[in-house]
Amino acid sequence: MKAKGSMTAAMCLMLLVIMSLLAACIRSARISCARVQASNAMDTALYSLFSQYDPDLLQDYHLFFLDGGYGENKLNLPQIITQTEAYASPVLTSGLTKCGLDACGIDSFQLASDQRGEAVMEQILRYMKDNLGNKSLQILTEQLNKNQAIMENQEAIQEGGINEAPVDETAPMEEISESNNPLEIIKNIRSHGFLGLVLPEGGTISENTLESQSLLSHRELEQGLNPLPLSEKDPGITDKILIQEYILESLSFYTHENHAGALDYQVEYVLGGKGNDKENLQYVVNRLLLIREASNIAFLYTDSQKRSELQACASALSLLLLIPEGMTLVQGVLAAGWAYVESISDVKILLSGGKVPLSKDASSWKTHLNHLSTENTSPGSKGLDYRDYLFLLLSFSSAEDLTFRCMDMIEQNIRIKDSRGSFSFDACLYSISVNFLISGPEQKKWQGQRFYTYKM
Repeated sequence: MKAKGSMTAAMCLMLLVIMSLLAACIRSARISCARVQASNAMDTALYSLFSQYDPDLLQDYHLFFLDGGYGENKLNLPQIITQTEAYASPVLTSGLTKCGLDACGIDSFQLASDQRGEAVMEQILRYMKDNLGNKSLQILTEQLNKNQAIMENQEAIQEGGINEAPVDETAPMEEISESNNPLEIIKNIRSHGFLGLVLPEGGTISENTLESQSLLSHRELEQGLNPLPLSEKDPGITDKILIQEYILESLSFYTHENHAGALDYQVEYVLGGKGNDKENLQYVVNRLLLIREASNIAFLYTDSQKRSELQACASALSLLLLIPEGMTLVQGVLAAGWAYVESISDVKILLSGGKVPLSKDASSWKTHLNHLSTENTSPGSKGLDYRDYLFLLLSFSSAEDLTFRCMDMIEQNIRIKDSRGSFSFDACLYSISVNFLISGPEQKKWQGQRFYTYKM
């Protein structure tokens, strides 16, 4: 016997409602899933784009930037959009809720060179704060403040001048003669130029040059689109100290070859800004001589033994030149000349890898007035070395100028690597904002914006 079944009209209507509700839930779930898929695609596109950070910048200089030039020396925005779309498409087209990318456009971006390297400075500061430590930073700050105070005191002593003693009350220095006249020796030393005199024995000067037009700080730069300022406050003293230390860690200088590049004396370039190694070294040596002269004159003015030697030499010269009435003033001339010769000796020691104290004493004084010479100076073991003096010189420049010239050298150093001859900082992306127009199921359209930056 067959069983018979039947369905009432009410049940049919209820089943129809349930099926409609189920279909609506499935449709809503599909749309919601597509929205999530579209959001993931936008995030994945920018994450993947910025994962192509420049490896040379990161490895050598601890900087995160995307080379948006892709082998060219200028920003390639079409290629950036193409890359972004290529990274978003696989995510959009996967699964059951297939979506499509209708359009992709860049709303804003910031380059490494914008605002005179603001993004580079921000990354330098972050790296140095993470790696230097508060204690080391405090030591550097205290030492810099101490050295600057010493220099200010020495300049005040120099401006005060020397109190000359009457020559007729001083016994003349016996070694002074026509063939050993300190004034003539000083004149002869000055006439030969200082750069050749300060080089260590066997030392040579690099002849490397570069074209000024190729430098970041000299050419017309690409500009970002609606870049956001990274900081509303100017860099402080602590920030500048961190930048100074970063430059000395990252770039080469005369006594330390750190990174090969277009120039050998890269820190000297940051200070001098010249187009060749020789002129940059000459600039730094001249600055060092000025610092050392102020220090040495201050010592001569305040040390009783040295002042006695100056008076004795002036007395001997008055007898030698037969002009006793004018030789009181010669003591000041002798002091300046003696300080200059001592400064030549000091800088030669520094370039040889030795140390010279910022404030001299009798034990660290090298030259003798009765036999002035820049030769046969023993290397010093106390005081500041060449790197320390460079750190001091860097403190006289602004943080912005230091950063931009440091970028000059980093850019040139990257360019000498294989296949990197077109690398440019003004083609390097630091942040970007991208608008997406995405089509989903059920003819849905979504517009989204994503922003990404290397700021962490």
